[in-house]
Amino acid sequence: MQPGLLAPQSFNLGGTQYVVAQFSDGTYVLPPGAIAGITSRRARPGDTITIYGVGFGPVSTFTPRGQIAQGQSTLAASFTMSFGGTQAAVAYDGLAPTYVGLYQFNVTVQAIAPSDTVPLTFTLGGITGNQKLFIAVGS
Repeated sequence: MQPGLLAPQSFNLGGTQYVVAQFSDGTYVLPPGAIAGITSRRARPGDTITIYGVGFGPVSTFTPRGQIAQGQSTLAASFTMSFGGTQAAVAYDGLAPTYVGLYQFNVTVQAIAPSDTVPLTFTLGGITGNQKLFIAVGS
């Protein structure tokens, strides 16, 4: 299984596939009003957001497949995430506590040019992920 970030069809807006990213209050990182019924706003430099994924492999704390992750862990392989080519600060990269097989990434947005279509990329163990994803960043 290749690693992938959460990006459902409902987050494909006009041919632009957005990653599912959230602020700590549950607000989604999207252009405001992008999806009816969903509260959203653009991320700003300095904001910490949470992004989820699957298939990112082993973590520091052994959790058997199919078991609920207990507590925090760290990916065994190196992990980076970038917004528009600028590497973000990753505060957490491990299994999402209280979930089964779900990975969580807490990422701080760096100072980049504002745009509703900032490319988002990640690497795992030095290999770039193959998804073409975007995120909305304001100023």
